[in-house]
Amino acid sequence: MMIFNHRNLTHIRILKEELKRAKRIINESTFNVANVWDKMTEVERNEALYVAKVPEPDELIKVVWDKIPADTQNIIDLSDYEIASMDKNGRINIRGLEYGLTQHPEAKTFVDKFLKKVGRASLNDITIKQSYALQPAFWTYINSQRPQQQTQRNTQNNTQSGRTEPSRDPFYKGGASWTGD
Repeated sequence: MMIFNHRNLTHIRILKEELKRAKRIINESTFNVANVWDKMTEVERNEALYVAKVPEPDELIKVVWDKIPADTQNIIDLSDYEIASMDKNGRINIRGLEYGLTQHPEAKTFVDKFLKKVGRASLNDITIKQSYALQPAFWTYINSQRPQQQTQRNTQNNTQSGRTEPSRDPFYKGGASWTGD
């Protein structure tokens, strides 16, 4: 008797659901609250304690996570402060930003200003929330810089190559560019 039939769509669906569940459990087990607390700045710790309405938060700001009472730990929500390198989507955002920096090194100053603003040393230290804020802002910055650079390049190319205006012939397709089938 065969328990799993790789041709049975129901078996495949169940297997996919179980694999998804197992991955989620593994990811939850790797989430370490103590690491998140250690990577938080004092401002972020104060904010988390304030949101949780902890009595006397000033005493707990510089304390190690394990020294905080268990009942207080239960009401502090650190999900917003989870480091992006610990989460799948956060790692995707960081890889996208690192790729963008390799392609556009002029944007490094933009990223450095963002890191200084949020109090982080590198992209690997930012939170998931910060990575979601930085990702679109980074590409918006890159796209806003692009037209200026292209017009500068085009004017340089035109003056250097001595090109004239494009043909006014309505049937001219622009050389060997593909026009479709």
